[in-house]
Amino acid sequence: MSQSNTLSNPEVLESTVENARKVTLGLPIGSKFPEFDYVDLAGNRIEYSELRDKLIVLNTWFVGCTGCKQEEENLKKLTEELKDREDIVFLSFAMSSPQKIERYFSKRGDFGYKTASVDRKWVNENFNIELSPTHYIIKEGILVELISIPIYSPQLLDWYKNRILEFSSES
Repeated sequence: MSQSNTLSNPEVLESTVENARKVTLGLPIGSKFPEFDYVDLAGNRIEYSELRDKLIVLNTWFVGCTGCKQEEENLKKLTEELKDREDIVFLSFAMSSPQKIERYFSKRGDFGYKTASVDRKWVNENFNIELSPTHYIIKEGILVELISIPIYSPQLLDWYKNRILEFSSES
């Protein structure tokens, strides 16, 4: 039986999520999320201060990350399903050069998140994170969810989507 099939058991799914939370380093849930200001790959400036009224769904990853590749199709599904939600913004900080990211997206396509190239050291210093992928949900400037696990199965995708919707203002 594949691991994805075992995740259809709610107890196994919850255990998988709890185990991932235990090994996830990073900012404590409930802490103020660090300010950021960046230009995404499309050349658009994205300022944290302008996003405070939205639920921010943030992913940190890098080109070559195996777990990041595993979750791409599910992240595409997630952003497609929630694309009309004006209260939710999907951002990604890719710890790879812009050229590497653009080559990668030209071969595989993006996954619906506005993406910026950032320095790994900046992510480590600001978010105390070293594992990829790591997923953050930020509401009103406060970190409300943090987990370092690839969203690789339909069950994890459903869990993650439900977490996002729990915190959304339109639920």
